[in-house]
Amino acid sequence: MNSFSMLKELTIKKCDLLLNIFPPFLLGVFQRLEKLIVADCASLEEVFQIQVQGLDIEETYEVSSQLREVNLVRLPKLKHVWTNYREGNISFENLQIVSILECWSLKSLFPFSIAKDLQQLERLAIDKCGLEEIVSKNAEVSNEQEIWLAFNQLSFLLLGHLPYLTCFYPGMHRTTWPTLKKLRIYNCGRIKIFGHEESQIGQSLFLIEKV
Repeated sequence: MNSFSMLKELTIKKCDLLLNIFPPFLLGVFQRLEKLIVADCASLEEVFQIQVQGLDIEETYEVSSQLREVNLVRLPKLKHVWTNYREGNISFENLQIVSILECWSLKSLFPFSIAKDLQQLERLAIDKCGLEEIVSKNAEVSNEQEIWLAFNQLSFLLLGHLPYLTCFYPGMHRTTWPTLKKLRIYNCGRIKIFGHEESQIGQSLFLIEKV
């Protein structure tokens, strides 16, 4: 396994029997990985498998990922990018580019514990997917409690052909996008894009005072 410790780029294509990419014991091996491309894997269900049979990887490992770019393309059975992730000793705070295309079984992209630390994210593109939400619910926060998500470096956001997308986060929240320069949203009929700050908190993708 040590032979992979210096690997910076990994591309996996047309591995139709593969169910996951990174089981828990491999997360530490690929700590220097910066770019990941996964495409056309017919059976893939998860990318980062954080939990196996009730054992949390956070309990025994400290992993600070150098991953900067993730591209997931045509993965028809993908259900999770990060499986059962909780805030702990695993960090993906270096992510800069995330691109998801034609992953119709994926219902949510980021766990809340990852989304709140995406201070380096510059480009986010999601097209032709089954997403219902971008960030999944934080189980430790009540429905009445408002959370903040700041994407301070995000300059490009694309949301396209997401017919089931109803919200960015399924609860009371505010988002800030101070460096956003390019915004493309199309064929996302269920989500409200712009709303008034006082009346649409938690319902709209953007509050007009914050854009």
